[in-house]
Amino acid sequence: MASPGKPHCDTLDLIRALAAGAVCVSHLRNLMFVDYRSSVSIGLAGKVFYFVSNYGHTAVIVFFLLSGYFVGGSVLRQLDAGTWSWQRYLTERLSRLWIVLVPALLLTLFWDRLGLELAGGPFYLGTEGTFDQQINVASHLGAATLACNLVFLQKLSCGTYGSNGPLWSLANEFWYYLWFPACAVLVRRRRGLGAFAMAAFAIGTMIAFPSLLSGFGLWLLGVVLAVLEKRVPAPSARSGLPWLTLASGAAFLAALVCTRFFLLDNDWIVGVPCFVFLRCVLRENVRLRPAALSRVAILFSGFSYSLYLTHFSFILFVAAVGFGRRIHFDADGVLVLAGMLVACYAYAFVVYLLFERNTRRVQQAIRQLQSGRTGADAPAARTGQGGTTS
Repeated sequence: MASPGKPHCDTLDLIRALAAGAVCVSHLRNLMFVDYRSSVSIGLAGKVFYFVSNYGHTAVIVFFLLSGYFVGGSVLRQLDAGTWSWQRYLTERLSRLWIVLVPALLLTLFWDRLGLELAGGPFYLGTEGTFDQQINVASHLGAATLACNLVFLQKLSCGTYGSNGPLWSLANEFWYYLWFPACAVLVRRRRGLGAFAMAAFAIGTMIAFPSLLSGFGLWLLGVVLAVLEKRVPAPSARSGLPWLTLASGAAFLAALVCTRFFLLDNDWIVGVPCFVFLRCVLRENVRLRPAALSRVAILFSGFSYSLYLTHFSFILFVAAVGFGRRIHFDADGVLVLAGMLVACYAYAFVVYLLFERNTRRVQQAIRQLQSGRTGADAPAARTGQGGTTS
């Protein structure tokens, strides 16, 4: 995720990996375990589990900030260096999204069709009572919905494909990827009909998709992180503890707790403290120790995208076919939770090895194809010009 010549921040890898884990745990809790009010004699450990296991949506806010920092920051660096190219940018972004999205959609179809055939019932009808699955899955498995999700219009012109509810945030990401550079190119360069056309398209789709604007504001906070990092770079060395990071981290955790205690659902209540925390991490150049922790963070961050897109339909299948009903969080429930977490991560890691790990290889192949096509077109153009003049 680090740009060339820019030190890799493994602390951000850890944050990203934890956010992906929070999404997975949240869906495990809601799909496989009864609601807190329906649980009986769960004890203190159970209460703690129910309290800390429902931060899936909050984790997506963290993803938006990190995405703005990395993707928006790379756009600004390319504009500053004069190397910006829409073709290269769209190739990188779309290949990055599709290389996992396409197999994830096919896997969703596989698990959902198999689950409908073997079990069906309340889990797939959306009547089990879980907040995370309230649709008739069979009605969301058509070709039109599949195509709609492939072009990132889920929750805008159609539902998410099958049972894979987490796909909603991918539409947000895609449109943020378009909106920001369209406006940034116009502001930085201020020339060309193409720049004005792209900016007009961005503004038009912002008006058409107002539900995405709040998340875009949070995404732009991530871009602000990149701007501040450039203007006020981190010191090469630091003596003592990173007090600003520790204090801002405590404030961020306090915001997380407050959202649960007081049922606050405004994303900015968490987004702003998270922004401050990430800024302090970057400003104080916080890195992970020992080295083993750094390697683990980088590893789990590496396939967090695969985990995000593949876990939901798999969990729903196991809940419907393997259990048939939601269970209580007791001693057996702890074993189920641990086993399902291992299964979800192993499953996602296989998807990563097969697809996500090859992202750069695919991007390089596309660039070679594009450059070869450009090279082939150039002689043809020259030949055509010669024939005309002769």
